[in-house]
Amino acid sequence: MSSSSLGIPSSPDRSDDAPGLACYLSASNEQAWEAVYQSVDAYTRGQVAAVVADSVSQLVDMFYSVLLADAEAGPRLSHEIVATRLHSGMTRWLKGLLCVRDQGDISALMSTQKKVGEVHARVHIPMHLVMAGARILKNEIAQRLRASDLDGMAASVATQYVCNLFDLAVEQMSRAFMRDISRGARNDEAYRLFALGQNISTERERQRAALLEWSQAVLIGLHYRAPGQALPRLAASEFGLWLQHKGGAMFESAPALQQITEAVARLDQDVLPRLMRDETPGQASSMPDHVRELQELVARIKHLLNGLFDMVAEIESGSDPLTNVLNRRFLPSVIGREISIARRQRSEFSVVLLDIDHFKAVNDEHGHAGGDQVLRQFAEVLHQSCRSSDFVFRYGGEEFLVVLVDAGREAALAAAEKLGAEIRRHLFTVAEAGPLHITASIGVATFDGHPDYAYLIDRADKALYRAKQAGRDRCETA
Repeated sequence: MSSSSLGIPSSPDRSDDAPGLACYLSASNEQAWEAVYQSVDAYTRGQVAAVVADSVSQLVDMFYSVLLADAEAGPRLSHEIVATRLHSGMTRWLKGLLCVRDQGDISALMSTQKKVGEVHARVHIPMHLVMAGARILKNEIAQRLRASDLDGMAASVATQYVCNLFDLAVEQMSRAFMRDISRGARNDEAYRLFALGQNISTERERQRAALLEWSQAVLIGLHYRAPGQALPRLAASEFGLWLQHKGGAMFESAPALQQITEAVARLDQDVLPRLMRDETPGQASSMPDHVRELQELVARIKHLLNGLFDMVAEIESGSDPLTNVLNRRFLPSVIGREISIARRQRSEFSVVLLDIDHFKAVNDEHGHAGGDQVLRQFAEVLHQSCRSSDFVFRYGGEEFLVVLVDAGREAALAAAEKLGAEIRRHLFTVAEAGPLHITASIGVATFDGHPDYAYLIDRADKALYRAKQAGRDRCETA
């Protein structure tokens, strides 16, 4: 089948491949857009334009009806917003992209996609929803093209043309979306770090005091407020306002934050109304039970709040609170940066994963306090045995991870063997129990070019598993 039968212009010289190849260029390259418009003749472009223009309102209705019914997209939209603002905008966008009989102004078209992506970023419309919407429109247009005057082959060529234009548009939107999202994320992180920079211990005590002040106001109000006067709502108190406007920035999406929010809502919407109903004359009072429930919920909020502030203090310091080595949450950043350096400089680095042998027996014999002492000393041995350029992490439980920079497989294995020897040589001590001899199983993996840091850690973990299976107190390499 010739290229001309597919609607692709051809010429005697070798440059006839250029439009087809240009279709695969980045959406930020005008040549890619030009190649797609040139990939079909004027008649096909006109047929596509006519099909879209004749049914544009129905296409937009279908698009938004599907999104409004979607469990994730629906809450972000409303029928009123769609009818008054979005419907006309989507109509203009579709016509601008597809209702053309020539190339038109490519730069203006690209600029439109960029602006749409920026809007999506500002209003937090996820790109996967945009892609889902594009899929809906492509399918609907393809059905209409098959039902048009175009024959089977021509309809197929026209459908490919439509799909290419949609894909270019979504790609261009994605570029702008990710750029704005990244900028917003940096700003959000800067604000969060500013919030964290405040005195954490002072803020903790201030909010605990505000919560206590509210609970005392409720208890006093039960006895001294005027008839019919509402009890103070926690959400409207100093604590509640701080939680809503500043707590979210400090604690991001921590599960405990949601639990506190739910406890606040329960107090305001359930417990307080029941306490006020208990004062109705002639009814048996269950106020003591409801007061007890109030106190229990307040105590739960205090406990969760302490945990959140502890978490923030841990993030602020950047270290594991028990062992003072790096916290695992920074592992993606550190290894991601080392991967970038290794690929840019064509260098190597390695990961060493260590697991304390028979640590459960230490906990069983000496209690968790004794186990904590061993963990602190183990981390100290690692830290003192590694170079200052290396990174030592508490990976979880009794597992530790070391990132050995500028170290290939042989150098990493030698360093891991040295770590194992230092651990065997060290006398670990537990209060009132005397010295302990500790060993560790070790897995080593060297960066092999794979861009996913989790793949590298998984290889080290498999090597660690082999070391355990082979009898522990030994090193294995991936």
